[in-house]
Amino acid sequence: MRTQSRIKRSGVPEWCGCCCRLVLRWSRTDSNPDKPNFGCLNYNTSGKRWCGLFVWADTKKDEPMEKPESYGDNHEVKMNFDWRLGRLEEDVRNKKLVNQLLELAMSILVVVMAILYCKA
Repeated sequence: MRTQSRIKRSGVPEWCGCCCRLVLRWSRTDSNPDKPNFGCLNYNTSGKRWCGLFVWADTKKDEPMEKPESYGDNHEVKMNFDWRLGRLEEDVRNKKLVNQLLELAMSILVVVMAILYCKA
């Protein structure tokens, strides 16, 4: 039975090489039907680069875990984080600009309505 509750993740890292939290999924293959596994958030997502992190949820602590090539590359992780932070800052700036434009448009509309009301 599938459950979204947390599975004890002994030996499983909390973050992948893309600087994202791991996602719990269930295998849909014939060889491993409904077997739970943890993996990168970007796995099987079009347009996104996958770091390669994959581990079965029932992996024992003493079993060796393969790390993806980019997992230990701090420079790449920092670059990814900086890029994501830059995008968030850009989104905030854009939303502030849109809010200011809406306030200006509403102010102009109120002034025009007041002028039309006074003329009538």
